[in-house]
Amino acid sequence: MISRRPSRACIITFMGPVGVGKSTHIQLLRDYLRSKKIRVVTTFIKSSHGLTYVLNRLLIAPNIHEVSYRGRVTRVYSSKKIIKKLFPLYCFLDAISVATKFFFTVYLPLRLGFTILIEEGLIMTSYTYNVSFPHFFDTEPETLPLLPRLLAYIKSKDHVNIVLDANIEELDRRRKNRDYRQNEIAEYIDMQKKWLRQSDFGRTVFIDTTNEPIARVHKNVLTTLKEYKCL
Repeated sequence: MISRRPSRACIITFMGPVGVGKSTHIQLLRDYLRSKKIRVVTTFIKSSHGLTYVLNRLLIAPNIHEVSYRGRVTRVYSSKKIIKKLFPLYCFLDAISVATKFFFTVYLPLRLGFTILIEEGLIMTSYTYNVSFPHFFDTEPETLPLLPRLLAYIKSKDHVNIVLDANIEELDRRRKNRDYRQNEIAEYIDMQKKWLRQSDFGRTVFIDTTNEPIARVHKNVLTTLKEYKCL
């Protein structure tokens, strides 16, 4: 039997700090949509895709080491001159990689009537190049080629941005149960939280998950999507 198409295919982006539960709630929402016979595609889009990922692993990651200061983890970047020199190439490769991934995992499926669930998304790509890289690598703020057009495309469609948040103590506790990135950069989390709160992306809902059961947060997500007529 062929599953019916949803009457309104939407783009739903989940953002928030590492450990807040983005992957968990994308999976829960995906299962819910499929139970309603709604076709859905999940994807992760941010930065360091494709050839950029290879460049990152070979040349940038080896120049990073973690240190602890007053119980908070941070990172020290050596060879910043090398990183800054490679940055134009990094931007070029990432622009191609992000656009390619967007075309195959967002644009085409949406045209075919699928609802798209994105983890991180183009907004966080913008954060990486305009806030994170300048702070940690001393690069100039950069807007990737094509990124404004891709963001404008999403804004022209039915879409909702869901920002999940939790206090620092809760995030630290949750990350202890993860298989990777159990320690996260304290500065990065603080910067990310501040940037998300201060920026205006339109159709954005903040959900505080501190001390909230997963089932209750999932219910809040569904309520939000119904309010925006994406369910």
